[in-house]
Amino acid sequence: MKTPAFHIIELLGIAGLDFVVADAEHAPIDNGQVDNMVAVAGVLPVLVRVPGNDPMPIASVLDLGATGVVVPHVRSADDAVAVLDAADFARGSRGFSPSVRAGRFGTDNVEAFRSRADKERVLFVQIEDGEALEQLDAIASIDDIDVLFIGPADLALSLGCSGADDPRLQDAITTIAKAGQRHGRAVGIFVGSVEAIAAYRALGISVFICGSDQSFLLAEARRVKRSAFAG
Repeated sequence: MKTPAFHIIELLGIAGLDFVVADAEHAPIDNGQVDNMVAVAGVLPVLVRVPGNDPMPIASVLDLGATGVVVPHVRSADDAVAVLDAADFARGSRGFSPSVRAGRFGTDNVEAFRSRADKERVLFVQIEDGEALEQLDAIASIDDIDVLFIGPADLALSLGCSGADDPRLQDAITTIAKAGQRHGRAVGIFVGSVEAIAAYRALGISVFICGSDQSFLLAEARRVKRSAFAG
């Protein structure tokens, strides 16, 4: 989700997608807009890509009721532990208020809320830096990290790759996929289209963020224009 409009979340929920990621890193989406998105999402899980691994935005969007967070530029095991510290009450660092949406606005049993929050939240750590490749096993071995998520655009930039087909990028993606398998960690990746999914499935990658609301709209608008002037 790149557009700060909760109506789009409603539409995507009707479409039956598995989940949606509100992009608060690269798009103008703030906590007020995340609040609205979560409120109207219904059964559609909403994750938030936060600006970084600073603890405040991670805890804040989880308080709003987001299903989880996608954390960019996790370069080391220390970075991954910082994500866990920010997300999980049991680790003793996350600030606590029972009156937030995630706590059913103060109506939930306090212990039940904290236990449920830690159990049900989903944490994606983005592997998108050359530095992270040197720390892969240390990151992947950390329990309670749910998904090693590959950011191919930033990873290519970090590795000095010429483009998406650069062998260095493909080797790095394979390396990350194998690390996930060694440590029983799910691996995900961003893809621009569903046609790219099959090749990554063959590597054992199982979580896909596919396109965006903007790319969906642009593709359909272009299709309409082509169809209107065909023949």
